[in-house]
Amino acid sequence: MKTRPPNPYRRSLVRRYALLLLAAAAVPMTVVGALYDGYARGLLDEFTGEQLDARLAATSSRIGSFLEERSYQLDTLARYPAVHAVEDTDSRRGGETASLLRIGADAQDLYGILFFSEGGELTRAVAGAAASGPPYWPEIPFQVAGLPRTRFQDAELVGPSPPADGQSGWLLLQEPLPGGGAIALHVRLASLTELLGAPSGAGVVVPLLRTPAGDFDGVGRKAGIQGRLVEGPEIAPGWRPVLVVDSAGLLRPFVAARYALFVAAAVLLGAIAWLSARLASRLQRRGDLLAHGAEVIAAGDFSHRVPDAGDDELGFVAVAFNRMSAKLGGLVDGAVRMERLAVLGKLSTGVAHEVRNPLATLKTTVQALARAEQDPPRLQLLRDMEMEIDRMARAMEELLAFGRPRPPERVEVQVREVARRLHALVANEAARRRVSLEVKTPPDLRAVVDSDHLLQILMNLTLNALQATPEGGKVTLDAYPAGPHVVIEVADDGSGITPETLRHVFEPFFTTKGGGTGLGLSISRQLAELNDGRLTLESVYGAGSTARVTLVRSET
Repeated sequence: MKTRPPNPYRRSLVRRYALLLLAAAAVPMTVVGALYDGYARGLLDEFTGEQLDARLAATSSRIGSFLEERSYQLDTLARYPAVHAVEDTDSRRGGETASLLRIGADAQDLYGILFFSEGGELTRAVAGAAASGPPYWPEIPFQVAGLPRTRFQDAELVGPSPPADGQSGWLLLQEPLPGGGAIALHVRLASLTELLGAPSGAGVVVPLLRTPAGDFDGVGRKAGIQGRLVEGPEIAPGWRPVLVVDSAGLLRPFVAARYALFVAAAVLLGAIAWLSARLASRLQRRGDLLAHGAEVIAAGDFSHRVPDAGDDELGFVAVAFNRMSAKLGGLVDGAVRMERLAVLGKLSTGVAHEVRNPLATLKTTVQALARAEQDPPRLQLLRDMEMEIDRMARAMEELLAFGRPRPPERVEVQVREVARRLHALVANEAARRRVSLEVKTPPDLRAVVDSDHLLQILMNLTLNALQATPEGGKVTLDAYPAGPHVVIEVADDGSGITPETLRHVFEPFFTTKGGGTGLGLSISRQLAELNDGRLTLESVYGAGSTARVTLVRSET
């Protein structure tokens, strides 16, 4: 009893769409419900009094620690014995002090270090790595007067000054010098406000820094208060963190979540309807492709293939269908080829009998004429004719063994020499047809090929091009290197070939010419492949054709 082979497809189309329908129904509702519950729990924790107080206390501690660190740095600089010698750049003490100040000014939270006279006027500014704007740009005035001043430990807080006109916000931490005047750290305001942290609860809770100069948000900009205010511990007189709670925004996320649930339900219904329609449409479309493919194969076009995208049941059927059509095409092509080869065997026997003897007579006559010829151009032409007769004789041998041609004698061949011989042989034919024949070959271009094979290939291609080109047209033979290969192109500006005909031009005995045998291109391709090359043909109907021979390039 035969057992049924295992199913080769990995996923069932029907099962996949069924799972998609279940996912479309369950996933949106689950995700929205989880988000709704998670937000509600997080919001409840966010707005408990202990959470807000703890956040404010932590923020106040961070800001206080930041100011204490800057105050300690300022106190160290103010008590440095040689700090007044910074103006004396020629002395050793002045150089050491200037280096110390530059190191201190390069802190990432500072713009620089400033010195003031006893009257409060700026006397010197030591710029740090982040310095910008006044007082480091002398063309912009630096204003300190009018800013609020607050005591912080042994220092004085001046400012802050909000951002304006493209300049960053700042504040000063200032301490008097023992010998008179004052020294101040020019602090980035953003370094202080960044310690507030980001807004939470989708913007419902916004942290601010309250100062004598106004309220500032987390990026150092002035901000207005809109909502319930919760104040934190005081850091310095008039300095404290605050939290602004948007009461109206508390209910907004819940309303949005409820609306999202309704939308998700509507989308769910639409998704189910769309997936069902898509399933039916896809099954019908792919079934129609299989039916159409069967009709095309039945009509004799074994090259037709059904799209086999997908790894489901229909994809497996499409792959099997294509495999069947390929095997049928191979069997039919093999039978046709065997029949054509049988006809070729009979034809080649007759051709050899009728052509070999005249070729021998022609060769003897040409050799006799060559011995008596004194004119060098004519003598060269007779020698080319003798070589051509030899090539035709060898071509007869290859025609007799079309299925088993002789192995090529591949040697280094100068392409220009083969092109010269070709031009001498077909020049009269081109002149008779009144077609311009142009040959362009580099002098040092060499290919590894059987020279007779190459000449026969180019002869067939050139004669085909001349026959396809109308009077006054042009045929071009061009050769050029392409990496490790040599490419030889024979192009014409004739009428071109239709796409349907182009698919069959290399088949034996296929021809569109009344007196042709249909073997020229077939033999040419076979000879090119025997020499490790290839022959292709491109054509635009109504605009001409280009035959391209690709061979191995000589490395020398």
